[in-house]
Amino acid sequence: MSNSTATAKKGMNSFGKKGWAVVIYTLLIYLFTCVTNDTLNVSTGFFGGFLQVDPNSLLPFAAIGGFVGVVLSLIAGLIIAKKNVKLPTTILFVVLGLLFVFNGQAKNVGMFAIATILTTAVSQTLNLVCTQQIMSNWFPKKKGIALGWATMGMPICSAVMVAVFEGMFHIDISAPYWLMGVICIVLAIITALWFKNYPEEAGAYPDNEPVDPEEQKKTLEFMQNYKSPWTVGKLFKAKEFWMLVFIFGFLFMGLVATVAQLIPRINSLLPTPDNNVGIMWLTIASVIGIPGSFVWGYVDQKIGTGKTNKIFCVCWAATMILSAIGMAVRSLPLTIATVVLYACLNGGLGNMMPSMFIKIFGRYDFAQANKIGMPIVICLRSLTMIIMPNILMAAGADQAMGFRNLFILISVLSVIACVLAFIIKDKTIGTEK
Repeated sequence: MSNSTATAKKGMNSFGKKGWAVVIYTLLIYLFTCVTNDTLNVSTGFFGGFLQVDPNSLLPFAAIGGFVGVVLSLIAGLIIAKKNVKLPTTILFVVLGLLFVFNGQAKNVGMFAIATILTTAVSQTLNLVCTQQIMSNWFPKKKGIALGWATMGMPICSAVMVAVFEGMFHIDISAPYWLMGVICIVLAIITALWFKNYPEEAGAYPDNEPVDPEEQKKTLEFMQNYKSPWTVGKLFKAKEFWMLVFIFGFLFMGLVATVAQLIPRINSLLPTPDNNVGIMWLTIASVIGIPGSFVWGYVDQKIGTGKTNKIFCVCWAATMILSAIGMAVRSLPLTIATVVLYACLNGGLGNMMPSMFIKIFGRYDFAQANKIGMPIVICLRSLTMIIMPNILMAAGADQAMGFRNLFILISVLSVIACVLAFIIKDKTIGTEK
């Protein structure tokens, strides 16, 4: 016990060498699995021109991919619950790498549709299911600050990869996808050869807090043989489960609405559309937002997950409301300000969702709740890709009005999420060993 206390006094960022390696590894997963969604800003425009179709007509394929991802997430969740997270993560990265290469070879709408559907499904399964299980296994107590560091990968993706794709598209339309293919295969190899499901398997401790070796052995054995009492039926009857699903499902709808078409939104307010302006502000905002991920993790660890989630939801709802106002009055400065605010919240969303699920269901029942809850969150998130293009196309040439209507809807959903965040009780209902 004294060893654990002594370690804790080193500071909340004391993860140890192996813990820090897992944090960086998870950061890379967030970074490269956000590519599919973030780069829709430029990929639909380039492929729309290449295939001679309306770019907005290509967005629903990402929605279909989201619904396919619901099934894939369920399958991955079942495998994780039985075999843990290493195997599905390795397989999914191999598949994603091959799919990215296929995406770059798309010569017609059919090929683009298949590639977008499958890359979206695989990416979001890695991003929303695998990463959260990794964090739960390694950092059950320091989840807030560990996620604060790891989710920096999300704004880094917005800051870097959109510009990388834009630049490489001018070289060859397949170039960025070859790059992503190689990166995913490398991550698959790293996962297969290096990653361990639990810190105990790596000769480390959860949260880098030493315990008695015999106790550590018993804990590992307990986790490997644990059968959660939270059946699907029991989860569906738990009000906490549904509140978490709707809080984060609605917030993720706001994320997709904001980032997937951020550049076209800024273009709708410019006298002459120019992708470089949108990319510049997306990059600036995302760079500002990188430390925001850490800040949300720090606050989570300092004042508690429940309180942090309330503050976060209020900030998120306010940002979405300001986004609707910015488009309603056609103000470029206000819209850019909301982009900066969003970037500061982006990484925090990736932090708050797993942190709240771990808080409510605990380390041992998290996998069961996550494997059912995440597919439903993904389903809600994917609805955005159906709703958004229909709202934008209904506005015709006046895209600013289309974005105004979109963010009015998103604002309402964000306010509902905010109300639920204040209703849900900040207590663990899962097994506490």
